[in-house]
Amino acid sequence: MKNHLQVEILRDWRGAANIVPEWLQLWDRCCNVTPFQRPEWLFTWMEIFQPEDARIVLIRHDGVLVGFAPFLIFQNGSDRVLGLMGGGISDYLDVLIAPQCDEEILEKLWDRTNEEGNWAAASLSDLSHNSPLLRWQPPHSSAVVHDVCPVLQLPSSPEDLRSVVPGEQLRNLRNARARLNRAGGGTIDVANPSTVQATLEEIFRLHAARWSQSGQQGVLCEAQVQDFHRKAAGRLLRAGMLGLYSLRHQGQTIATLYALYAREKVYCYLQGFDPECSFFSPGTLILGAALEGAILRKKSSADFLRGAESYKYKWGATDQVTYRIQSRRSFPAHQASLQRVA
Repeated sequence: MKNHLQVEILRDWRGAANIVPEWLQLWDRCCNVTPFQRPEWLFTWMEIFQPEDARIVLIRHDGVLVGFAPFLIFQNGSDRVLGLMGGGISDYLDVLIAPQCDEEILEKLWDRTNEEGNWAAASLSDLSHNSPLLRWQPPHSSAVVHDVCPVLQLPSSPEDLRSVVPGEQLRNLRNARARLNRAGGGTIDVANPSTVQATLEEIFRLHAARWSQSGQQGVLCEAQVQDFHRKAAGRLLRAGMLGLYSLRHQGQTIATLYALYAREKVYCYLQGFDPECSFFSPGTLILGAALEGAILRKKSSADFLRGAESYKYKWGATDQVTYRIQSRRSFPAHQASLQRVA
């Protein structure tokens, strides 16, 4: 099959707009993919951050897209480094490789990428443990643990959360709901097309309020990052992949949660809450509602994404590690060959 694969390299990210339909079809064919590889997320990232030195590798077989590698080259000191697009705001980075004949596709990918010849090192980070790049790596490379993403396996009904969530945390959730009810109650809203942008603004505000408690700004403080989410939100919502939760009490939003959906998982991207309402445990309340909502959507696991914050483990999540592939080019291009990892 390898000799029948056709390779195209896009050196201008704008060209990716022309392949969105086949990009989506390939995503649908791939196993263990995340929302961060979808065009609604990743092409929006390209539009906002506009990488200067794109190397988007497209591999086709009989005219059908079977491989998509959103590489870029960036400067790190004296090195030109090959990396993956989406960094900074995406918790998982990866390529898309059709499951049939993936070894031949990856070999073709690395052969052609190596022929580019204008990068000295590779640093491919935030790879999930299911990444095809971990099964077939470029030569002279190594995979090292990069971070952790705690994951909670979900039951088939909200009533069965007690089978996976520690009893103490469920008591915390019940007590928080009781406190809120005694104070007049609250409502959980999920953004729709008419409210999504206003909900985002509340997320920006409360996320900043949460992090200001520790003297930090949080990941949403930069204008470009906020512009990204404003642009991506509508696209993700139309694709059925976005859940923006708001907890309201006495007419005020006191907590928010930004969730993404893909296949059988919910991804809890980030939260925010009003520190002045901490008595109600608003973070616990809104995350509990989001987990129950995910179960009703037939999701089988909740990925709390990167970072080992203590609250994730209180819900019963266990670590799944992410990896970084790193290598230096110390070999001529014609000597490159694929390295299968057992």
